[in-house]
Amino acid sequence: MSFEGRNSKLYTQNHLSQEKWNKLEQVLKPLSLTDEILEKLMNEFKEQMHLANSQDENIRKKSDLLMMNTFIRILLDGTEQGDYLGLDLGGTNFRVVLVRFKDGVADTTTQYYELTDETLSGPSAGVFDFIAESLQDFLTKQGLANSEKKIPLGFTFSMPTRQLALNKSILLKWSKTFKCPDGVGEDPVAMLEAAIQRKAKGLPVKIVVVMNDAVSTLMAGNYLDKKCRVGLILGTGSNAAFVENISDIEKWTGDYEDPKHVIISTELAGTGDSGCMDFYRSEYEKEIDKFSNYPGSNTFSKSFTGLYLGEFVRLVLVRLIKDGTLFNGQGGKLVDGRWEFTTSHVTSVESDLGDSTTNTKNVLKKFDLDSVATEEDIAIVREVCEFISYRGAYIIAAVISVLINYVRLPEVTIGVDGSLYEKHPKFHNSMMEVFEKFSPQTKVKMILAKDGSGQGAAFAAVSALRQTAKGLRCS
Repeated sequence: MSFEGRNSKLYTQNHLSQEKWNKLEQVLKPLSLTDEILEKLMNEFKEQMHLANSQDENIRKKSDLLMMNTFIRILLDGTEQGDYLGLDLGGTNFRVVLVRFKDGVADTTTQYYELTDETLSGPSAGVFDFIAESLQDFLTKQGLANSEKKIPLGFTFSMPTRQLALNKSILLKWSKTFKCPDGVGEDPVAMLEAAIQRKAKGLPVKIVVVMNDAVSTLMAGNYLDKKCRVGLILGTGSNAAFVENISDIEKWTGDYEDPKHVIISTELAGTGDSGCMDFYRSEYEKEIDKFSNYPGSNTFSKSFTGLYLGEFVRLVLVRLIKDGTLFNGQGGKLVDGRWEFTTSHVTSVESDLGDSTTNTKNVLKKFDLDSVATEEDIAIVREVCEFISYRGAYIIAAVISVLINYVRLPEVTIGVDGSLYEKHPKFHNSMMEVFEKFSPQTKVKMILAKDGSGQGAAFAAVSALRQTAKGLRCS
């Protein structure tokens, strides 16, 4: 993705003087991603995967990736029957989902429950008590609270964890909106089971599997399209899971019976924490990291995710303001407002098509710049938003291309959930450009598995029961 190679720059060139164009080029060109840089990025990611898959624990520790075994090997086949529950704990809104299968077709009922700030920052027991009480409320409303048969339940727990079994993991740290002072080192399934005993004793549920949102999104995508082999979260944060051939996993200690694959969660957000990706990281990404909540952590995500993309654009705009290229050197709230220019602003600007500038002007109005912005200023803002968006899409697509190539199938569907992918008008097409170039042997399709984390958890419960019945050994 070189600066010179994008046809979309034509709009900007037509609205800028040669002098302004040259100044803009000087700022953006160093951020360009050539094929060589993208190939180096992919090779480094493959090396990190290789280290993480080693049998030697000391070698695994050298990797920024976890390549976590989820223990899920069986995917949906269209013959599913019966009732399954899914829980999705990922942020302020907690979801309970009931999936009723008939001949492989899912009828889904969802209810949202909102956690208070007090619960989010209080003892971890309060979080799990809230989940237990919400689950009881939901089952009561569905007429299932007194079911004689325990309902299989899948739990999407989207915090950093280490998976130990289908229904056992260890919480490594709280993230997102959670600020509980305890719970780290504990098993979230055990904590939920204890809360059910405290608050909803006798509730007819059995927790059979726990996973993160990338895994449940893969399961949701697999329901929509049986060729789905990759699950991608592309919103405020990012992660990816994929169906890997167990023959490619050096550290695999399970059996080699059919199916000869397992879902792996890459935990890719931290790629580059060791410095292995510094060859492409710009001064802007380094500044984002410095002023983020987690300096030195989640390094890779700071190049493209919804939490950081808007700030990336703002920093580039500030550079252009300070050198006099933009807004005649006067940026006001845009210069001083760290984190105030959000990815939703970028998405809005990117929604202007052709010569339309309505959305861009509305965004600039929020920073009191609409009255001073010239036609050239508007063109520059649009170009920066588009360029940084393309760059981010290319970066995440490059590593997903690595996963596609590992799957080794002629057709692979990627199930995607997250506000960035859903709302950004150009991310999809930009990523597809990368797949066409770097995974040419595979026909790639991307589908939105919206809110797949809850439904996918219920689907994973199906897999867990089938694996138990089959006696598959996954570790």
